[in-house]
Amino acid sequence: MDQFPPVNGTNDAGQAHQHDSNEWTEALVRTVAHLAAQLTLNQIRLRALATELQEQGVLDQGAVASRVRAIATAEGGGYLRENLGDALVEVIDVETLEHDLVAFLEESGAG
Repeated sequence: MDQFPPVNGTNDAGQAHQHDSNEWTEALVRTVAHLAAQLTLNQIRLRALATELQEQGVLDQGAVASRVRAIATAEGGGYLRENLGDALVEVIDVETLEHDLVAFLEESGAG
């Protein structure tokens, strides 16, 4: 694939900055590595917080699951766009990904 969709909100491929395959590969690798690092740090922090709250008996798991679903519905798309970065938002169907994320949380009761 020699040409990617336009970036920066333009629909005119002639106006879009052209990237060669190596630039796109490097950008993709950096973005994925950054997202994996962010995800890992957040998982560690959240696991520590949830464990501590649960051990102290102050965590209502049902309320937390409900809050997770509400936040995902209201703010999930914004978080996805922020975490994906400009380059990937242009090539990923973020709306479908957001819908799938919220549907997963609703179906699984996950929190």
